[in-house]
This record gives sequence, structure tokens and C-alpha cells, in this order.
Amino acid sequence: MANRDFKDVQALERSVVIIGGRIAFTDGTMTGVSEGIGFTCSNISSGVFTVTLDDKYSDLLYCAANVVGTGGPERYIECTAHDVNGAKTLSFVCNDHSDNDVTGDSDNDQEIQFIAFLKNSSVA
Repeated sequence: MANRDFKDVQALERSVVIIGGRIAFTDGTMTGVSEGIGFTCSNISSGVFTVTLDDKYSDLLYCAANVVGTGGPERYIECTAHDVNGAKTLSFVCNDHSDNDVTGDSDNDQEIQFIAFLKNSSVA
């Protein structure tokens, strides 16, 4: 499990870690992490990206992401897979509400914000 200087969070669940950040895109290409630590990102294809955590965690309690700066159709981000204990990844796809397909230009000159609540202990 991750061994860092985490700040206290009040939660009923033991050892909750919150990691979040902002990811910037220009012309459909990820330009990097705008804000946040404890993770890196990679652009798999247009509208599909992966967040790789720096550390392993025992479980994913919750994650969410959203698109900021959409000039076109309304879009939403869906977490399609997660493996926080092995590969340390969260996989996301950006969908278009108008036709529910992965959008080819979903990440042009936009920002994606995400947050993940992770469990850092195997103790219940």
C-alpha cells in the first residue's frame, strides 16, 4: 500500500486517500497534468485516457470525472475499468450525449477533472 504523508480525512471507512487533479488537452492530444500529484496520465486514443496512480491501493471506493470547457455537444466521462492494486490504473472514456458514442474531438482544448477515493488498508 502507499506509504506517504497523507493528511487526515474524516471517514467511516478506514484509511481513505483522496487523489484528484486536472488534465489538459490541446487539439485532441493530452498536454499533461494541470494540477494534482500522485498520478500520471496517458492518452490511449481520442476520447479514451488512463490515469496511472503512483502507488498501489487496496481498493477503489469511488471515482468520478467530468469535462470542463465543452463548446460542442454535452459530454460525460465514464470510468470503464480500474485496477488500483495491480496495474494501478483507472481507465476513462469520454462520451457524447447526442449519440452516446465515443467522441473523436471530445478533448480538443479542454480540461478533464477527476477525483478518486481509495482505500489504503486491507483492515475493515
